[in-house]
Amino acid sequence: MSARDRAWLQTFIIVIVVSAVLGAPSDARAQRTSRASPRFQPEARADFIGGRAATAHVGAGVSVPASTYVRLGMVAAAGQAWSDGEVGFAGRVDGLVRFVVDPLREFRWAPYASGGLSAIYDRTEDWRAVLVGVLGIEGPAARGVVPAVEVGFGGGVRVGVAIRRAMTGRR
Repeated sequence: MSARDRAWLQTFIIVIVVSAVLGAPSDARAQRTSRASPRFQPEARADFIGGRAATAHVGAGVSVPASTYVRLGMVAAAGQAWSDGEVGFAGRVDGLVRFVVDPLREFRWAPYASGGLSAIYDRTEDWRAVLVGVLGIEGPAARGVVPAVEVGFGGGVRVGVAIRRAMTGRR
């Protein structure tokens, strides 16, 4: 692994740790607002991006409600890229806005649309910025998590699955 790849991996690990710390409720806040949902909604995800270099990423992110229907989020992910028979390190950081069609969880399944910017890295193309557009569907909450499936574009065709922390009474 090159020095550049190690530096990127260290940055990725820092982002994951910060996301986990910010997304975890404190004991004091949990006691004060036992019925209220946490403000941060952490997620874990796996994605495939079929672009010039096909990539597979696993990552973590966090989103926060900006309004009843809108969530602002960040995702950091890392994995491998395959291009011209070569395999190398790949990663990305996404800044996304998610529009939720059913914010109050009135239906078991609910569609959403998401868009934003992504900084993508792979050994064949180095860093580049791309626009991201995604359509997804969230499933019913079970055991404190909500599953989601997505398809869209951003550096190529994107297909992903995510598990987000369930928020009481909302998506």
